[in-house]
Amino acid sequence: MTDRLCDMSLADAGALIRSKAVSPVEVTDAALARIEQLNPRLNALWTVTAELAREQARAAETEIAKGEYRGPLHGVPVALKDLVYTRGIRTTAGSKILADFVPDFDATVVEKLRAAGAVLVGKAALHEFAYGITNENPHYGPTLNPWNTGRVPGGSSGGSGVAVATGMCYGAIGTDTGGSIRIPASFCGIVGLKPTRGRVSLHGVYPLGCTLDHVGPMARHVVDVGLLYQIISGFDPKDEFSEDHALGEIALKKSLKGLRVGVPANYFFDTLQPQVETLVRKAVGVMEELGAEAVPVTVPGIAEVTAANLTLLAVEAFTVHQEHMASRSGDIGADVRKRLEGGREISGVDYVKAHLTRMRVRRELQELFGEVSVILTPTTPLTAFPLSGAASQALSQNDDKTVKLRAASTQFLRGFNATGHPALSVCCGFDSEGMPAGLQIVGGLWDEATVLHVGYAYEQATDWHTRRPPLE
Repeated sequence: MTDRLCDMSLADAGALIRSKAVSPVEVTDAALARIEQLNPRLNALWTVTAELAREQARAAETEIAKGEYRGPLHGVPVALKDLVYTRGIRTTAGSKILADFVPDFDATVVEKLRAAGAVLVGKAALHEFAYGITNENPHYGPTLNPWNTGRVPGGSSGGSGVAVATGMCYGAIGTDTGGSIRIPASFCGIVGLKPTRGRVSLHGVYPLGCTLDHVGPMARHVVDVGLLYQIISGFDPKDEFSEDHALGEIALKKSLKGLRVGVPANYFFDTLQPQVETLVRKAVGVMEELGAEAVPVTVPGIAEVTAANLTLLAVEAFTVHQEHMASRSGDIGADVRKRLEGGREISGVDYVKAHLTRMRVRRELQELFGEVSVILTPTTPLTAFPLSGAASQALSQNDDKTVKLRAASTQFLRGFNATGHPALSVCCGFDSEGMPAGLQIVGGLWDEATVLHVGYAYEQATDWHTRRPPLE
């Protein structure tokens, strides 16, 4: 029973709870049993809130029995990246400095999940201060990829990705400043959405890059990501970056007839593993079979805005951690400390130039979405690489194009953090070593509906989303 429940989609588990075929307590117990089985080895959750989860599950069961059903998340277990504030529950941001920090309020996304009746099973592992993509944390240990425990899970939302992929929860909240939702989605074979900048509140989320941070949902199915997205999105006056923009209707259909999907002729296929390119191009073929028209496009300014993201992030991250660097730099891991030191050296002139580049490319990119509905790219140019220092190695496709694995993992993602466009990663197959690869679907500003529609149609036409990692 535990395996059957844990392998279900969020939508299916929620439907069973609503019909009273299973109780929130049964579903929560199944998730907690899976956590007890796998978490000691994979290190996906640093704080397991078993007592709270059972209390919330019992309350949900009582409410549903009384006819007080709150919606598709009522009684469903979820997890939160451990930089999302939770009242009375430790929130470390992956750091030694905040090891004992216990917020006295909930982040807005947590308030919305609580109001929807979701059950919190734990706080998920991340790269220190969310400033890295391997989830090899010097203070709390590495998080391991469930498809191959010798590989990284991606980061910085790696714990959320692993918890979702293994059925420790039905959905999780991550953050994405330069790819931190989409990288673990790609490396762990799940679905992750970076919404339009300003769509989901940042209030009560420990910052990294104040103009680049995004909060978004992660799950094993597009429909589940859509359900989570609809619950956590919306204007929040407590967040100075929040924008009041109508959500619109989300209609997930299996046909793509009438849609034009853009396939980049520049940048995105220059340097990547051949197997990843093959899987992504096959995914484009599936889209065409579903009725879409695939057209070549030139993505404007993408290399420039990707570089601009690095400049913006370096300065903004140093600003967040300036006091930590002055008083407790020795308590920051070597890799993150090095990145923060780099931000100290960037001039105000270069920061402003990067911002101007961002605004120009944002406008040019939005004009492209007048010609195509979405752009399709690889999420990452590679599948998950080995733990322990491999990130410094190079990915090369030919003699004149090489890039370090860490930088390669973010090179197709960072630009859309700078421009703020919504982007979804879905699994598009597995390489010869059994590691998942990701397809990125990028849409126009505020058009998450189309992004989710395209992702859902592709997912329903393939079976990648039904595969599960080994649980031994």
